[in-house]
Amino acid sequence: MITRRHCLAAAGGAIAGLAATPLRAQAAFPSRSLTMMVAAPAGTPSDSNARRLQPYLQKAMGQPAIVENVAGAGGTLGAARVLQQPADGHTIFVASPTELVLSPLTVPGARYTAEDFAMLGNFGRIPYVLVSRSTLPQGSLADILALAGKGGAPLNIGNIGAGSLIHLLSLDFERLGGLQLNHVPYRGVAPMVQDVMAGQLDLCFTPLAGNTMALLEQGRMRTLAVSSIAKARLMPQVPTLAASDPRFARFDYDVWGGLFLRRETPEPAQARLHAWWSETARDPEFLNWMRSTGGDPLPVPPLAETRAFYTSEVARYRALLKSFPEAMRG
Repeated sequence: MITRRHCLAAAGGAIAGLAATPLRAQAAFPSRSLTMMVAAPAGTPSDSNARRLQPYLQKAMGQPAIVENVAGAGGTLGAARVLQQPADGHTIFVASPTELVLSPLTVPGARYTAEDFAMLGNFGRIPYVLVSRSTLPQGSLADILALAGKGGAPLNIGNIGAGSLIHLLSLDFERLGGLQLNHVPYRGVAPMVQDVMAGQLDLCFTPLAGNTMALLEQGRMRTLAVSSIAKARLMPQVPTLAASDPRFARFDYDVWGGLFLRRETPEPAQARLHAWWSETARDPEFLNWMRSTGGDPLPVPPLAETRAFYTSEVARYRALLKSFPEAMRG
């Protein structure tokens, strides 16, 4: 027989079950291992940053953390891999404007936009350095610029994909210098620089970060100029392009890298990861390492300001790309 007591017990159990459902749905973050996705080969600045951050992330989150490299197609393969993962904060994208903003507009087959990602933190800005193979007959920037209008076989200059920032500043260097250059795409910075050192590539712009300083100090490449208006803090003896020739008076390029999540990631996960980044970015040992590799660390702003910075940078890089229609995909 079903009694009033049975009915009350059943109702109480149902209410308790309903109350428990939201608690089960909102599992604690993180609940499993984390991945730092890098859309570039090992040895690049993004990869170096990820591997340096990995132990900090693992300790703070109490979960294993790994670095995964998915290079190619201007970083779009790595970005696509991130977007294939659940939007739960367990996959962090270590990226730059090339794969976030430029490649989606220039790489055929890319099926995402910069707005698909949310920014957690900014590593700071670093300049590029123009380098040449040590055996190049033109031993200085002035010698290279003297080739303008003289015909002959064009020098080869590397990039990391059509529409990448390195490609755009290489196009600007060619245009302002009145040069004729052959633009050679690579799968990433590391293989491009390797070909310069091996004498297979004449020129390239490479970020002044990661292991670039060590390679330059070893004399494995010839240093010509830096891309920013201000001299590089780690290489003050190297002139800027802007100061080297009047044609480059407004030549001013640098790049930032940062940490990103899928845009749909729940706010609690974003907030916790942003808090982790804020703490790590103040760690003296990490700061010293960043500065030693050419980084210019910035104070970590609130998450809302970080998102506003990203929005403004997306607009800036899209405007830059429009000024080089030859880099746009058809």
